[in-house]
Amino acid sequence: MSIAERLIAIRKQNGYTRKRLAEELDKSYSTITKYETGQREPGHNYIIEIANKFCVTTDYILGITDNIEPEGEYQVLSKYENQLLSYFNELNQEGQQNLLEYAENITYAPKFKKCYKISKQDIG
Repeated sequence: MSIAERLIAIRKQNGYTRKRLAEELDKSYSTITKYETGQREPGHNYIIEIANKFCVTTDYILGITDNIEPEGEYQVLSKYENQLLSYFNELNQEGQQNLLEYAENITYAPKFKKCYKISKQDIG
């Protein structure tokens, strides 16, 4: 599988269109298209951006390995955690503070808690 084919597969597996990816990475649609059609080779910065955004290894993108996910100590964050961190890093200090406050507030809502079950004690 070529780099272009791997870039397409990664994008599609994560439910992204070229347009959405271009907007989120602040790249032109035509640049993304050229990378994915093999008309242009992506630079190392783009490959690293894709690897970080979608929690895959650069070795996978480059075709060095068929193992898409990082192994060992590098497999720390889930795809959702990595995506959240990516959004956080795009924000200025005020935006980061607002995101942290929102995250803290949403954790108080029982419907968003993991494995939340209503017991008889909760009902009263």
